[in-house]
Amino acid sequence: MTVRVTLPEKLAKLVKQKLADGLYASREEVIEEALLLLDQRDKKLAALLTDIQEGLASGPGRPFDEEVVEDIKKRGRQQAARREDPG
Repeated sequence: MTVRVTLPEKLAKLVKQKLADGLYASREEVIEEALLLLDQRDKKLAALLTDIQEGLASGPGRPFDEEVVEDIKKRGRQQAARREDPG
């Protein structure tokens, strides 16, 4: 499929610079890479927004303080002890 696009001067200069730098062999390669990166960024953003929504839906957070740290350590020691003494 062929699509013709008119770029603003600033972007046209950027494409020319990428070609001059030898990073790409053609204007099409520059635009293709840009669109692939845009798509990748959009997917990451959508995943982040999903994670944020899940976090908000999970209810209020729990403060991360020394008590929480000690609780995590205690549970870790208990799990380690169970692995060492399964019987």
